[in-house]
Amino acid sequence: MTNPKKNSIHADITARLQAASQPLLLSHIRPDGDALASLVGMGLALQAAGKSCQLVLSDGVPSKFRFLSWSEQIRTQIQPGYDLIVALDCSDRQRLGSSFSDLPIDINIDHHITNEHFAALNLVLPQSAATAAILAQFLPLWGFPLDAQSSNALLMGILTDTIGFRTSNVSAHTLRQAARLLENGAHLSDLYERALVNQSFASCRLWGLALNRLQKKGCLAWTSITLQDRKQAGYSGRDDADLTNVLSAIENIDISLLFNEQKDRTIKVSWRSGAEMDVSKISQRFGGGGHPPAAGAEISGSLEEVEEMVLKATSEYVQEKKAQGENEHGK
Repeated sequence: MTNPKKNSIHADITARLQAASQPLLLSHIRPDGDALASLVGMGLALQAAGKSCQLVLSDGVPSKFRFLSWSEQIRTQIQPGYDLIVALDCSDRQRLGSSFSDLPIDINIDHHITNEHFAALNLVLPQSAATAAILAQFLPLWGFPLDAQSSNALLMGILTDTIGFRTSNVSAHTLRQAARLLENGAHLSDLYERALVNQSFASCRLWGLALNRLQKKGCLAWTSITLQDRKQAGYSGRDDADLTNVLSAIENIDISLLFNEQKDRTIKVSWRSGAEMDVSKISQRFGGGGHPPAAGAEISGSLEEVEEMVLKATSEYVQEKKAQGENEHGK
């Protein structure tokens, strides 16, 4: 049975995209592969239809992803003249960056379960493996076919957000989407090598400094990246250089955490978990969001203060979940 509400939003999105001649596409601060890929993939598809697109990321393109064709079109400032604003892979306005958080967003396309539905039109599909997967599915249905370049970009988004198709939200549908993108001309092996395997020397030095502080207590494992670490490693980005993926591979833990110190006396906290723990519920306590197995929040305070507060809340959540499971099992 068709869903009238879903049909209506797709008709509305199609009408708004088709009517626009100069769309502005935005995504979140400290962009990951899905944010960048969604921006580029959609931008290329709209450009092929004759539209003049602006692609904007407040933090610019991470050096790791600059190999992606058309990423050089991304700017850090908005130019006047746009007639439609689309937010991609962004769960709330603040994640767009302080300069853009008050903009009137026309279309919000995302897959985070904690999305705040902040636009005039909101297509939020938490069951999707990536925002790039949503675009791969629906851009052709909205009247914007995918060529080899746009397909390659969108496959990178799916690949990076699923860490190489290994997250729990990967389904047969996800793999079929990836196969269609390959049929369109995307290059899986090249993307896998460049987006997931390759690491810069500075990234590896940053990992070494942070992993030297790695701690484990019970079912939790955590470490931190300090401003001094970045300076010492020669790492210029504000992101975590994919260290969260390394932490998530530690055996016999329920949740891994990374505390990433920022210049404005805030700490970016990233949680990763297995299928049993919904870390998006913990992140929401701190004004953050994300997915059940991967979430984040930006918290004001010193590194020591935030670590103590977050570790306490995370440990309490794990204990609650385990007690709940034992009670259910006892019944």
